[in-house]
Amino acid sequence: MQRRGFIRNFIFGSEDSLVSTVGLLSGISFAGLSNKSIIVSGLILILVEALSMAAGVYLSEETSNEISQQNQKDNQSKDAGVMFISYLTMGLIPLLPYIFIVEPKIAFYFSITFSLLALFLVGIYKGRYVKKNPILSAVKITLVGGGVIILSVLVGYFLGR
Repeated sequence: MQRRGFIRNFIFGSEDSLVSTVGLLSGISFAGLSNKSIIVSGLILILVEALSMAAGVYLSEETSNEISQQNQKDNQSKDAGVMFISYLTMGLIPLLPYIFIVEPKIAFYFSITFSLLALFLVGIYKGRYVKKNPILSAVKITLVGGGVIILSVLVGYFLGR
């Protein structure tokens, strides 16, 4: 697999999954729905989005290959797989507190904390992968992703009321 395709899809899938899952779970939590509703909705989102994102990567890579007249179907499949796995696994991080903590308000804070920590770790991995300062990379990804998490929580708050 091309190094560039791997890291691009890993970062994209990880950040997108963490942020969108936190936003959805926040909205459902703020709406006062049950833990079961939060968990089921979260699982549906994560699985559907992982499939959708993987299909999107596959089709966009195919289009890119057609434009450049290259035949790299193997890379398309691998890139789609990286997107699927990263989206699926990272999406579970903000969901796990709702599975193990009965009170949604408490789970909400753990969900955000774990998501920010996951973004930081993704940033460290990215920095090491591209041979840049891992801490600076981690801070950047955490700030960008964290900013979007704040916005997604606000959307969830206002729409969930």
